[in-house]
Amino acid sequence: MVQLSPEELQAWRNEKYRRLPRLRVRTEDEALAFLNDVGLAALFTAPDMELPSLWAAICGSERPMPEHHDDYELGLTWEWKDTLPARKAILYGKFLRKKPVFIALDLAPHFYALSGNFGELDDYLQEYEEGRLSEEARRVYEALLAHGALPTSHLRREARLAGKDSAPRFDRAIAELQMGFKIVKVGISDANRWGYCYVYDLFIRQFPDVVAQSRLISENQAADAILTRYLATVRVASPVQLQRLFGWERWRLERSLERLARSGVVRTDVRVGEEGDLVGLASLLP
Repeated sequence: MVQLSPEELQAWRNEKYRRLPRLRVRTEDEALAFLNDVGLAALFTAPDMELPSLWAAICGSERPMPEHHDDYELGLTWEWKDTLPARKAILYGKFLRKKPVFIALDLAPHFYALSGNFGELDDYLQEYEEGRLSEEARRVYEALLAHGALPTSHLRREARLAGKDSAPRFDRAIAELQMGFKIVKVGISDANRWGYCYVYDLFIRQFPDVVAQSRLISENQAADAILTRYLATVRVASPVQLQRLFGWERWRLERSLERLARSGVVRTDVRVGEEGDLVGLASLLP
């Protein structure tokens, strides 16, 4: 058994997550380097997901959200959340638990390999016919397929989901398609009444290299790589946390952990304080 103190784990994460003033992110390129290093990150700290956040890295601390929007660090957080995906330097969208996260491009093929897509523009049709894709998601996808990248204001109209009453259905469809790695945010636009909205396009059209790389990765390899990268960031996690975050079938998670444990990549007997049966990356454990 490996024993860690809660204080030791917290100190390690503060370093890795750059929640220290001396490690704070100061430029857009530093922000990208941070996101590429951790592989997965949230925009702001999410209490129900153990992930580093861009906000905390920019602040150099776990700073509370300011009560006003005229805040320098908050402005940088919002700005880089838009500019980095627009550069195609990172993925940003509702890819996990229908919540927005950043995914490094070198990790993206592994997620795509587990998405159930075959890398064809008409992948969605079989899912729709089998009842695994909603009617609204089909409309949104086909609007992008026909017209190319669209701001949300135009996309809602083309998908016949305009109007206040349709907003929740449109939002659910957008989240559904992002979770399935079928669409992706590619920029921002001023094409609505507020002068700010997202631009979406088909994932396969914007990131063909990611799709091509995914064809060389088996589902087992993909799951193992994602877990290894995540544990390299958080150091330890419970199987329940892993299941909740990635939303995999229980058998997939269990088999991946078994493979990684057999090969010595992870240990499954880690204890932090009074909490036991945690999984940790062997190379980061005493």
